[in-house]
Amino acid sequence: MRVLLSSLFLAVSIAAQNPPALDPAKVFAYDASKPLNLKMGKSEEVEMMQVAEISYDSPKIGRVPGYMVVPPGEGPFAAILYMHWGQGNKGEWLAEGVEMAKRGAVCLMIDAPYWRPDVPSPAPSNRAEAERDGHIQLVVDLRRAVDVLVARKDVDPKRIGYVGHSLGATWGGPLAAVEKRIKMFVLMGGLPSLTSYDDDSFYAELQRASTPRNEFQKYAAVIEPYNPEHFVANTGPAKIYFQWAQHDMYISEHSADEYYQAVGGPKEQHWYFTSHEFNDARSPYDRREWLRKELRLH
Repeated sequence: MRVLLSSLFLAVSIAAQNPPALDPAKVFAYDASKPLNLKMGKSEEVEMMQVAEISYDSPKIGRVPGYMVVPPGEGPFAAILYMHWGQGNKGEWLAEGVEMAKRGAVCLMIDAPYWRPDVPSPAPSNRAEAERDGHIQLVVDLRRAVDVLVARKDVDPKRIGYVGHSLGATWGGPLAAVEKRIKMFVLMGGLPSLTSYDDDSFYAELQRASTPRNEFQKYAAVIEPYNPEHFVANTGPAKIYFQWAQHDMYISEHSADEYYQAVGGPKEQHWYFTSHEFNDARSPYDRREWLRKELRLH
């Protein structure tokens, strides 16, 4: 039965491997001339760093909530934009944001659209379309976050980096393809495709066992043209630093290799003895050191 299901989904995946080519500049376009309407909420001082709630208008739907961590002084500071994993929210990066602010970076982290009360829940009849639109909005909202950062007088626009985990890594590649103001990216455990369940990860096994064939075909028809691997051929000149977990239940070595090979700009990758959560000691140390070096931090 497992072989049959695997063959079924492999066949569907192969049939959808040649979608119409989409221009990422058009897919993730937005009107940068619209006002940000940036609002600062309550704040607190953490180890001499200022941590504040913020929000700004999304070019798509509603407002984008986030946290901003600012070092003391006048700058100019580097800046780091963070995106959480699918099971987390903007709070995932608060502690690391404080650590990087100590090194001289303004850090901004936002919530994905599906966490926001002003983004409507999808109707059962158009869940695939809603998911596609949510992914597009995520990338656009991240581009708008760069607008927030470069609007600050204390931020050096030539020293902006990005860190994405899982969801944030999956869509960090397409972001690199369209957002050239970001100079370097750290992508931790991202997927190159949301419709290829023919590998050996535990997640793929769950999808094969739980998704009826006709439902998957409908889903794949909508999502396949927007898979991240189709957008990442031109991520340069930004550098991309991939972090992979050896015991990742969601990302197989096959998927990791597909993502790495699809990226066309400067890149490097490292594997860690950890799980998808990246809760080991080595990967955050390496990540912070790479950020420090590439963004010329303290």
